[in-house]
Amino acid sequence: MFRRERKPSAPERVQRRHGRRSMRSSLTGPGLADPNARALRFEIDARGAVELLQSQFPDELRGVQIGFQTAPTGRGESRFPLFYSIDRGARTIIMYRMPIQRARGLHVEDDEHRRYFVEHCVYQAVCEYLGREPWELLPGRFDHY
Repeated sequence: MFRRERKPSAPERVQRRHGRRSMRSSLTGPGLADPNARALRFEIDARGAVELLQSQFPDELRGVQIGFQTAPTGRGESRFPLFYSIDRGARTIIMYRMPIQRARGLHVEDDEHRRYFVEHCVYQAVCEYLGREPWELLPGRFDHY
């Protein structure tokens, strides 16, 4: 009755559904990260494997920096240069997220097997750094192979 009609400004001239104002933000706000984001999921899975190995071999891995990078840079050495690189002089292992996540050949394409592959790449990198085989590193873990 006493409501004053307002003329829309230039940006608001877009036709909205039912003539209402734009959607409000979600309750959580715009700052909450997506828990299923690929980069975050990779880092969580890889860090879990790194922490397990560091707890099992604290003396061998003391001072070794294990980091994550999006794509390979061509530095370091490894048997699988697309997945990780090792620099023994600098005591670093760098895992490459995109090639690991985009690798093909999983016999079942689901979250669990993708997580297993991330862990497998971490184990391979640490095994190569230490000069050991995976079954020597974690006995019983690879018995089903």
